[in-house]
Amino acid sequence: MAAYSTGGPGPQQPHRGQGRPAAEPQQPGPDAIYEVPWDDPAPAGQPGGQAESRSGAGSAFAPGTSPVPGMSPKDFERLCHSVDKAFSQFAKAVEKGAGEVAEALGSKPEDNLKAYEEMARKRQAKARKRQAKRERKAAEAQYRAAQAQAAAQAQAAQAQARPPANGGWGFPAASAPAPAYPGPTALAKGRFRSSGGLTASGVIMTAIGGACTFAFGIFTAVGIVAGLAAGPAGVVTAVLFGTLTAAGAALLAGGIGRLRTASQLKSFRRIFGDREACTFDDIAARALISRPKALARARKLIRRGLIPHGRIDHEATTLMVTENAYRQYCTLQQHQHQIAESQRAAEEARVAEAAARQSRERDLSDRLTPEQRAFVATGRDYLGQLRRLDESIDDAAVSERIVAIEEVVGRILARAEGEPSVIAGLDRLTAYYLPTTVKLLAAYDNLEEQPVQGENIAASRREIEHTLGVLHSAFEKLLDDTYQDLSLDVSADIAVLQAMLAQEGLVDGPFDVKP
Repeated sequence: MAAYSTGGPGPQQPHRGQGRPAAEPQQPGPDAIYEVPWDDPAPAGQPGGQAESRSGAGSAFAPGTSPVPGMSPKDFERLCHSVDKAFSQFAKAVEKGAGEVAEALGSKPEDNLKAYEEMARKRQAKARKRQAKRERKAAEAQYRAAQAQAAAQAQAAQAQARPPANGGWGFPAASAPAPAYPGPTALAKGRFRSSGGLTASGVIMTAIGGACTFAFGIFTAVGIVAGLAAGPAGVVTAVLFGTLTAAGAALLAGGIGRLRTASQLKSFRRIFGDREACTFDDIAARALISRPKALARARKLIRRGLIPHGRIDHEATTLMVTENAYRQYCTLQQHQHQIAESQRAAEEARVAEAAARQSRERDLSDRLTPEQRAFVATGRDYLGQLRRLDESIDDAAVSERIVAIEEVVGRILARAEGEPSVIAGLDRLTAYYLPTTVKLLAAYDNLEEQPVQGENIAASRREIEHTLGVLHSAFEKLLDDTYQDLSLDVSADIAVLQAMLAQEGLVDGPFDVKP
C-alpha cells in the first residue's frame, strides 16, 4: 500500500516504501513526512509499497505525525535540521583538524599518498647509500690495514738493518693518535635530546586522538538525538560518548603539542650547530620569531629535559647548552663582580680622599693666611711633579732617592700645616729648592731616554745622582730646623720646672737632662 503526502496543495503522488515520491526526491520542508522503513522492501510484483497483508508491521508513519512521542512534526523537522547542521560543522572541524595535523607533519592532506610514496623511495635510496657507504668504509679499512702491514714490514726490515737502540730493545716510541673532532652532529647529540621519540609519539597520539574524536563525536551526536526518544538511558549514552570525545580531543591536542615541541627542538639544534652559547636575539632572528617567544621556548625545552645542560644567564640574554660554557660564564661573572667591587672601593676611596682634602682645606683656611695656604698648595704641587717623574725614571737607585725626598718634603709640609709659624723660615723651599729638584729630575729623565749614552751624558747623570743625595740631606736638615723653636720651648719649660722643684725642696739638685 502506498503512502501519500497530505500537507501541501496540489495532486498527491505515490511514495515508495522508503517514503520518497516516485517522480522526484523528497526535500525537507514543512509538509514533508519522514518515514522509517522497519520491514524489507516490497517484494516483486508490488512496486508501490508493502503488501496490505503486512500493514500491521507498518513501513511508514501516519501522515502528519512524528516518530518521537509528544513532539510535533515541525519540532521534529527542526531537530533534524539542527542535527544535520551539527554534523556538517563537526565534519568541517574534523577536516580542519586533519589538515592542521597534516601540516604539522609537513604535508597537505591531498598529498599524503604521494608523500608516503616519496618517503618509501627516499628510504630505499638511503638504504642504498648506507650500503654503498659501508662497502666504501670496508674497502678503506682494508686499504689502511694493507698500508699498515706494509709499513710494519718496512720498519721491521730497517730495524734489522741497523743496530738496536734504547739499550738493545729497539722498540719505536708509540705515539697516541690525536683525538678527532667530533663534528656538529655528534656535538648536537650530546647537547640536545633526540626528537625522534617526540615525533613518533606525537604522530601516534595525533592519529589515535583524531580518530577517536571523529568517531566518538559522531556517536555523541547520534546519542543526543536518540536520547531525546530513549529517555534517561539515551542521555547517559550521550554523556559517555561525549566524555570519550573529550578524551580523544585531549589526546589529539597532546599529539600536536609533541609535534610542535619536536619541531622547536630541531630548530634550536639547527641554529646552534657546533656553538656552545647563543643569544636570544640571534635565535629569534634565525627562527623568525620574537625574542620573548624564543626565551619561552628555551625555558620549556630546558624544563622538559630536552637540553640536558641548558642554562640561561641572569640577564636572560644568552642560552648556554654545555657545562663548559656555563663555567666560563660563571668565571666571567665573578671577574666582572671583582672589577665592580674594586671600582666601587676605588670610588669610595676617592670620595673619602676628596672629603678629607676638603676638610683639611677648610681647616687650613680657618688657621692659615692666604699666603700660608699658597705656600702649602705650591709644595703639594711640586710633590705631585716628583711622583710623576719617579714613575717615568727607570733607574732604581734614583727612584729610591726620589721617594726619600718625597717623604721628607711631605713631613715638612705637614709640619707647616700643623705649625704655621714655621712657614716664615721655609720660603726658599718652594722658591728654589723644590723647583731646582724638579728641574734636575726632568733633565735626568731626558738624558735617560737618549739612545746613545755617551761620556757627557753619563757624567751628567752621575752628577745629578750625587746632587739628589745632597738635596736629601739638606731637606732632612730643613725638617729638623722646623723643630728648633719647639726645642727651645722644651728647654725653657724644663729649666723653669727644675727651678720650681728645687725651690720647693722636692729635688736635691738640678735635672740631669743631658743625653
